[in-house]
Amino acid sequence: MVKFSLLQKYLLLGVSLLAIGISFTGCTTSRSQSPRVVRHHPAQPNSGSGEAGLIADSMMSVVDEHNVATGKAVNNEAEGQKAAQVTADAASGNADNALLEKSQNTNAKNGPVTTIGLNGIGIKDAVGVALARHPDIGRANAVVAQGKAQIAIEKSAWYPTLQYSVNPGYNRYYNSSGNNNDPGNVRGTVGASQLIYDFGRTSSRIGAARATNEKQMHELQSTMEDVAQNMANIFIELSAAQDMIGAAQRESALLRDTHDKISQRVKAGLSDASDLNQAEVAMQRAKSDLLQATTRFDVAAGKFAQISGFRPTKVATLAETSRFMDSLSKGKGDVDKTPAVLAAEAEVKASQQRVRLAKADRFPSVSLGVSQSGATGQRNATNDSTFVGLQLSGQLSTGKREKYQIEAAEAELRAARQARDNQQLVSRTTRGSAETEERGASARMDNARQLMDLSLSSRDLYWQQYTLNKRPLTDVINAERDTFSAESDQITAISDRLYAKVKAYYAVGQLVTRLREHN
Repeated sequence: MVKFSLLQKYLLLGVSLLAIGISFTGCTTSRSQSPRVVRHHPAQPNSGSGEAGLIADSMMSVVDEHNVATGKAVNNEAEGQKAAQVTADAASGNADNALLEKSQNTNAKNGPVTTIGLNGIGIKDAVGVALARHPDIGRANAVVAQGKAQIAIEKSAWYPTLQYSVNPGYNRYYNSSGNNNDPGNVRGTVGASQLIYDFGRTSSRIGAARATNEKQMHELQSTMEDVAQNMANIFIELSAAQDMIGAAQRESALLRDTHDKISQRVKAGLSDASDLNQAEVAMQRAKSDLLQATTRFDVAAGKFAQISGFRPTKVATLAETSRFMDSLSKGKGDVDKTPAVLAAEAEVKASQQRVRLAKADRFPSVSLGVSQSGATGQRNATNDSTFVGLQLSGQLSTGKREKYQIEAAEAELRAARQARDNQQLVSRTTRGSAETEERGASARMDNARQLMDLSLSSRDLYWQQYTLNKRPLTDVINAERDTFSAESDQITAISDRLYAKVKAYYAVGQLVTRLREHN
């Protein structure tokens, strides 16, 4: 009997382990039937050259990462269970695809998607990409949303406020003869209060919140102007470096032709071998100019890539960019209506409301209150009652806190007014200097163009005189160098003029507006 009893115990233990294993297998199988995940990732623009497809207005792409059916048969499951698993996975995948298609259709309804070509990108598209990607603009948008929420918070003071409380334990207001001071009694209170008048305290808070939100909105516009100016300047630098590379390549090609001609003359005995060495030195100098221009382009392209997310190999030329900037409308150009000045003006309004708030803190607030109390145990008519009446609340400091709060608020108002006047002064100064710089750059452009024409004609004349042994080779090489220097000066003058035009639009807060209005 003892052995039979042990055998029964072993059989019972084996059946229990088998049941546990089947239960665990069932849980694992049910988990594999859960819906698959569809993740959304930001689109990573192709860093390669010459490929179109950068999306500026919609910088998100949906990547479907469905996994294949992965259920493995555990403990020799039946074929019917496998078929059911595959059917469940297919149904889940169809549901995910339907959800993905619905999401794409919803995004398409938000507006048209603008596709920007990377090869030969212009200044408008470059600024648009920067505005779509820059994190500082996202931060400013979040601050604006926070300000709107703060307005709603301040407005909520005019709505009724509900209070409730539950206090467990024995209460001395209740008759204890029936319950022998039972500590299980519970007393609860429910009430409501409505603000009636507070001498302008709440209205001042609402006004300050509105003015602060107005300031935040203007600061958002100012942030967009900052990003646009920064990207426009980087683009101009990139375009100038690109044109400088072209000028250096032309210089190298001309000096190479001169070197080849001199080499033929040396072989023919018409020129001295030292002239050939002198031409080689000039070629190395031109190579140095090309390397310097290439480095300048790489630096500007690196800055461009950090903001835009891609590195262009070719952008619009300075001539194309100059024609585009000249075609922009002038606008009103009021320095008192720039985003920075308007933000400072909104801060003055907020400071005025804070002065009103500081003065209103000296007076009490009047509210209408309603409350109902109740408790377990025997009823006490004195306590279990409904109360309705006016509430008066306020505070006074013996240390003259209210007086100093008013003085601090008035000092803040004076500082805000001075900051507004200073911002107006900065805007006027920036606009005036930009106009002066533009006129100076235009004059330099004309001078550089004339100098380049004279250098080209002198170069051809000097070469003819060199072939007649009337001029040394140094004059020919210097003429080549003067041509490159004149073209470099012209490129610098054009870029400086574009910098000045961008600065002028930025000074009046119209850069983004003018770029958006241009077709």
